[in-house]
Amino acid sequence: MSDPIPPSPELIQEELSRLIDSDALRRAPSHARLLRYLVESRVAGDTTALRETSIALEVFRRDPSTYDPRTDPIVRVTTGRLRDRLEAHYAGYDVPKLRIVLPKGRYAPEFVAQEGAARSLLGLGVLRTRNHTGDSALDRYCNEFADQLADRLARLGLPRVMARGSVDSAEGLSRDTAVIGAQLHVPWLLDSTLSPEHEQELRLSVRLVHASDGGVRWVETSVGAADDVYRLLDRMLDVVSLRTLETLPVGAALRADARTPHGLPPAQRAALEQARLLLLQRTVAGADQAIALAASVAHEHPDAAEAWAMVAAVQYSRLSFQDREPAPIIEHLRNAADRALALDPNQPVALRTKAILLGKHDYDAAGAENLFQRALRALPHYTSARINYAELLTLEGKHDEALAQLNLARLYDPLSATAHLARAICLGYQRQYDAAREAYALCRAAGEASMWILTSAGMNELAAGSLDAAAALLGEAAARFPDMPAALLCHACLHAARGDAERARDIDRECAARFPLVSPAGRAVVAALLRDNDGTMQLLAEALAAHDMTLLAATMQPAFDRLAGNADFRQLRSRCAIWAQRADFIAA
Repeated sequence: MSDPIPPSPELIQEELSRLIDSDALRRAPSHARLLRYLVESRVAGDTTALRETSIALEVFRRDPSTYDPRTDPIVRVTTGRLRDRLEAHYAGYDVPKLRIVLPKGRYAPEFVAQEGAARSLLGLGVLRTRNHTGDSALDRYCNEFADQLADRLARLGLPRVMARGSVDSAEGLSRDTAVIGAQLHVPWLLDSTLSPEHEQELRLSVRLVHASDGGVRWVETSVGAADDVYRLLDRMLDVVSLRTLETLPVGAALRADARTPHGLPPAQRAALEQARLLLLQRTVAGADQAIALAASVAHEHPDAAEAWAMVAAVQYSRLSFQDREPAPIIEHLRNAADRALALDPNQPVALRTKAILLGKHDYDAAGAENLFQRALRALPHYTSARINYAELLTLEGKHDEALAQLNLARLYDPLSATAHLARAICLGYQRQYDAAREAYALCRAAGEASMWILTSAGMNELAAGSLDAAAALLGEAAARFPDMPAALLCHACLHAARGDAERARDIDRECAARFPLVSPAGRAVVAALLRDNDGTMQLLAEALAAHDMTLLAATMQPAFDRLAGNADFRQLRSRCAIWAQRADFIAA
């Protein structure tokens, strides 16, 4: 193959980003990392970097003192597999403005222009949902689902989503996908069916079909209660919208564009990004640095909604350490979120952060759900918002809906340790201890190493009755994070569960003395495990009065099961709408 002059670096970078965000490479991080390295080295003209040894050292982190390409074929094998992925990707369904090609026997990629090809592939038709239930009363739900799905994809910016009238006319001519596609001049169709599953359940299936040959690109299926069809349809709207944007070539570009912040100079954008990364450290020092950075950007650019949204987000993260009076932080958080939303009513970070406050502090589930849904309509791929939304649904006792949101989060960001951690916690609250244990193992494999995984996994083992496993995890948390009150309280819970009441009380008193602002809801779990009813009721009353943001999570613990019939306990529950409406979950 000839070695043509590469197209512009901007066009090459656009195609590289699109490939890495595609189904071919999104779940193959080693292949994506190799492709990025090869393309960027070629664009830079660095021929040394494109040698086999350089690739082994830079991409695959081989030890230069021991690496021998004659005995370690990692570069050749991975490049061959990457080449196969690229060829399958381009042959299967996509013709971009240019192709990135890996010639056999070489590591330098080639860039082959495809003039005008991308324009020919735009377009999608959403077919009318077919009702296979035999119940004509469900026809209106089928019609609404197709209409709402087409509207949702159009609002998200997908080019040439065909009008429902045009699609209905094409379907009137034939059900053959090739005929419908030719009539509409689109390459893709979304085909869906509603069918009976069991006596009281319905199955909704959606397929992305290539119009020319009827080939199915993917299938998404969900099952829901027959008496709550709207919930089933709403869940699938999110799933299918996200999957469609992930799959279609223009969808990747749309999502990449949606992630690009606008309205701030590059230095300030970098500062906000640095603040986000600092929060991932999950340390007091990291949170304080993030607060300083976000406040600085907001001060310099008071009309930037994303700056105020970040101020709100970092203040929320700061609350989790329980070492400062929460009321001023919450007031600052609420004011910053409101200021961001006044500048941009659809600012997703501000919507997400205010939704958390409404749910956990104000105990307003309906208001919180509304804001989460607005955030996800504005930015469907916003993983953090989905995780926080799932947490709220879990705290409401809506476990199936919570897991559906977490599955969506993992679909978009399969390597997110936070998504795995949230799923593990949700499963633990459902008393699915074995499944939660497996999810915690995935968290650790994904790189999660904070106090939260140790304490959460330890409390899961404690609830499951695995006291030795709990002791290992909670003991490590207390040893590694002696200045974190949550770690100490969990250690007190361990001693209470083991029957060492004196040691449990000593740790609880030490924690309360060292950390006067420690969560009373957290201390109530210790009291409940000690079967101290008066102490439990007093601490829960304090938590309610203070709007303790950990109350809803703390009261998911099995330690409170034995109090379900206690009149004082029921009276306390009645004072918090979310807690009162949540069904008791008594382990079998």
